[in-house]
Amino acid sequence: QNALEALEGRDGARVEVSAAETADGVALIVSDNGPGIPPAILKSLFTPFNTSKEKGLGLGLVISKDIVADFGGRIEVTSSGTGTRFTIHLSKAGPR
Repeated sequence: QNALEALEGRDGARVEVSAAETADGVALIVSDNGPGIPPAILKSLFTPFNTSKEKGLGLGLVISKDIVADFGGRIEVTSSGTGTRFTIHLSKAGPR
């Protein structure tokens, strides 16, 4: 949802979702070609109630990070003026 909102009204808007196997798990990647996240916001992106949206609560990414962490994973973010990329790293499930 954040990526879609960042691209609103932008020509050639693109959101890509992919998954890749890594040495120790799986990476889920969501990237866009939007304007990027300003450095000041990026520094505190996972801080509760930090938002740049007029109607945002600033809790979505905090909750997402906590859910991923509960499963032993982590979220990495890279952003520039040509887009943003969120990578969710999760461990592979063990044998059942």
